[in-house]
Amino acid sequence: MLTLAALSSLIVPASASAAARADSTPPVRPALLPGAGASRGEAYLAVPAQDPLNGIASATAAGCLSRPRQCPQLLAGAAVTALGGALVGGWLGYQAGHRAARDECDTRFAGLPAADSQVQTPETADGLPPPMRFSPADLDPAHSPCDSLYDHVNARWHATATRPDDQSRWDVPAMLQDRSLALQRRLAEQAARLELPTPAERIVADLWTTGMNQHRINAEGISPLRDELAAIDGLQSPAQIEAHLHALTAAGINPVFGFGVDRDMDARDTQIAYAFQGGLGMPDRSYYLTDDHVEAALGYRAHVAHVLRLAGDAPADAERQADAVLALERRFANASTPWEELNANLTHYYHPVSLAEADALTPGFRWSALFQSLGVAPPDRFSLPTPGFHQEVAAALTTEDPATWRAYLRFHTLDSASPFLGDDFVRAHHAFHARTLQGQDAMPPRWKQVLAAIERVAGEAISELYVPVAFPTETREAVNALVEQITAALKRRLQVVPWMDPDTRATALRKADRLRTRIGHPEHWPDWSGLHTESCGYLRNLRRATAFVQRRELARLGAPVDPSTWRMTAQTVDGYYDMLEEEPYIALSAALLQPPYFDIDAGPVNYGAIGVVIGHELSHAFSAESSQFGIDGGLQGWWSDADHQRYAALSARLAAQFDQQQVDGVAINGQLTASENMADLGGLSIALDALLHVTDNQTDPVPDRLGIVRDFFVGGAVTHRRLHTAQRLRQDAETDVHAFGAPRANVGPANLPAYAQAFNCTPGTPMTRTDAERVVYL
Repeated sequence: MLTLAALSSLIVPASASAAARADSTPPVRPALLPGAGASRGEAYLAVPAQDPLNGIASATAAGCLSRPRQCPQLLAGAAVTALGGALVGGWLGYQAGHRAARDECDTRFAGLPAADSQVQTPETADGLPPPMRFSPADLDPAHSPCDSLYDHVNARWHATATRPDDQSRWDVPAMLQDRSLALQRRLAEQAARLELPTPAERIVADLWTTGMNQHRINAEGISPLRDELAAIDGLQSPAQIEAHLHALTAAGINPVFGFGVDRDMDARDTQIAYAFQGGLGMPDRSYYLTDDHVEAALGYRAHVAHVLRLAGDAPADAERQADAVLALERRFANASTPWEELNANLTHYYHPVSLAEADALTPGFRWSALFQSLGVAPPDRFSLPTPGFHQEVAAALTTEDPATWRAYLRFHTLDSASPFLGDDFVRAHHAFHARTLQGQDAMPPRWKQVLAAIERVAGEAISELYVPVAFPTETREAVNALVEQITAALKRRLQVVPWMDPDTRATALRKADRLRTRIGHPEHWPDWSGLHTESCGYLRNLRRATAFVQRRELARLGAPVDPSTWRMTAQTVDGYYDMLEEEPYIALSAALLQPPYFDIDAGPVNYGAIGVVIGHELSHAFSAESSQFGIDGGLQGWWSDADHQRYAALSARLAAQFDQQQVDGVAINGQLTASENMADLGGLSIALDALLHVTDNQTDPVPDRLGIVRDFFVGGAVTHRRLHTAQRLRQDAETDVHAFGAPRANVGPANLPAYAQAFNCTPGTPMTRTDAERVVYL
């Protein structure tokens, strides 16, 4: 995937549970510009003396269950953004203090049942779900590969596979993520038993222990939110609402717009802030503005009212507030830039302005006051993309009744915290965000919910535990060798790519020489020693971690770029291409590098699976999006007008092929998926070239190495297996920048002459295209 895919999580707030957009699996943790957020590892910035939350989140310093303000605090009286101070008495003193806090919390909760641990571990040799490996017996001769490669490879799997009730989409990435989660669970349980944990182990242990204790969470009710809700109830003027949004930004929980730090696109050696449109509780603006989602909108209104009633609001008040929330979000939706437009061009996220320019652009919301409240030096400039959205928010601050804003903020505070509150709130959140929007029948087991929360706020902490047991050295070495082969194939093909001018082709080759690969995990882990968590208070721990990461984000403003950082965690099944770095690179996570994507003994199948993924990411370096960024990653176009025209023609022809495809009667959007489809086609061509090159002198039982080529295409088709609910299918078709299922497995191979030759497909069959029909990219 292109790194701009990670931006999608900020188009809507996290509470909306929008469909994730990634090549391999949805990222569990949202990002700002790709890689911002919890993935950064810079030192924690000293906390300003004044609490930037102005008291709105003092519940995070609340106490244990029965006497909330007397729970042992490692930093007495600290609020959510002031949790990163000095260790208590150094490292050993801290360990003793942490054990004392654990003991006291355990004593106070002595009358309650123990934490829930009822989920059974899968009964396999290593206690983990078995890896998924392709077998020739999977092939279905009843479905000709000349009619559909997907059906030929996957029809038998479809006939026997079942989608778990707690999954709205069951595909290969989801299966691999399930295996990753099973291992993460073991690591979290082990960390919780350690007497002297490392900082990363301590964070994981405390989040795991508090998250798994449903009895304590149920007994607390909404008391962890009491002060936050009281602060919202006191908002009476636009100035107070603005200050509240500033404080939420400091805490990393602003529902109206996303705010983070990443590389300045036009000054690569520095980092600036980016503010992204948000504000919506449903997946996309179309849910508010078209008739296609009337049922979802009605369900959302009912959900808003239900959550407010759970918090104690009178039914009539809850209904009135639900109408206000929907009206305000509809206003935001009208001012939002469509996702398709944002996806088409990464530079749409880059709109640098000075503080004075930003304040003038959004009268009613002072960006200068925001930076002041964050406790950071006023920047020379920051990026304010989609300015129309921010203008509408500023206008709404002055024209909407403060009661409307109170309803909006009250609901989103409750809704975003619902997965971490009592069972009634957890069920309500699942009922709308998972069941109504995605058709997911059952909630994931508690342990998966808790691991998802850890991933969101401290994913790299669990990565530090995951990598030593999940990523063998031989895997890194074998994948490195594969990357070298595929990169060499890319360079061979760039020398003759027909749609580039000679000068562009020469620049492309120099760019290919600069491409780097990161395999498995970062080389360095962030320092968690400044984050203090406890063995009681699940939501409080999550709030602290979120604020800690936000402060770490803000510490990067104006700082030099750290080129070693990653934009995903090792345990997330994913891969990406980062075009913004001085030396652009592709990254492949440890969790991705397992069967069926990569099997050290799989031979040609590997080239069709992980090889195509590698080629896909490399292809992104030579796309229309990447043409805006020069060899060194800066904003500098390097294509001629004729290059752009020829590429656009190729992309349009491929988009038209996808427009003709359907999955269970739902059409694929060829324009929405255009960039990723081109990368798929490039990945196929490059990986196949690499395979044929390295097997040039090898024997094959099938003449002309056709058996090797068949294995290649079969290996790729396996990775596109997929089951889904009707709701998830519809949502992905409208919002996912990747095609999926049979269209993704079939369209690319049908454009390669080697496919028809390998399977002896005659002209006129669905998987055979004429020379005039074929799209040749790389």
